[in-house]
Amino acid sequence: TAVAPRLRAWHALLDARRALTSRVQALEHGLSDANLRQMPDFETRVEVLKTMGYLDQDRTVTLKGRVACEIATGDELVGTEIIFAGVLTDVPPEEAVALLAALVFQEKNASPPELSGSLKDACQRAKDLAFAAGEVQMRHGLAVAPGEFVGATLRFGLTEVVHEWARGTKFAEICQFTDVQEGSIVRTIVRLDEMCRDVRNAARIMGDSALYEKMEAASAAIKRDIVFSASLYVSGG
Repeated sequence: TAVAPRLRAWHALLDARRALTSRVQALEHGLSDANLRQMPDFETRVEVLKTMGYLDQDRTVTLKGRVACEIATGDELVGTEIIFAGVLTDVPPEEAVALLAALVFQEKNASPPELSGSLKDACQRAKDLAFAAGEVQMRHGLAVAPGEFVGATLRFGLTEVVHEWARGTKFAEICQFTDVQEGSIVRTIVRLDEMCRDVRNAARIMGDSALYEKMEAASAAIKRDIVFSASLYVSGG
């Protein structure tokens, strides 16, 4: 009869529904287990943020935490530590932007820069701050090695190059300071302008007009010539 095929179809649909329901329940159970496994790690990170002053004891975001939320281009933790320690305040715009390049540059293998004076001191302060941040995370039980954390968050391969560029040196000449490819130099400097904007926003939240103006000057210093033209490097990045 005509009823039999329809009954078989309904049975097939019911079987499929039961199978899907069972699958959904299994996935929900797996997700809840995964969430439970992640909870200790989450709580540990919350304690790290409280220790470092990004959250208060009630888990309310502090001014420092709000600043960290503005740092979208480089590592927000190290970037915020650099800002709050006044490292950028103590150097001129061309050195400040050169230091920030270490947060933006992503390549592991690059010839080491030749730094001196206040820029070298600022870079060392940044390393010390990153190491201290790594130590806090390690003390709270996170799988973070402070030395490796410094290397992962700060890469100074283009710091000298950016410093020279911000001082007005021609592009062909700055390329002689490094073995990094020209396209990577261009992409890094373009992203560095975004980092300057992040720090400007942070300065605005902090009410630090001097830092805001310094970042405007830093941005103007790097935003010129071939780097910000419609080049293949930029459009291909």
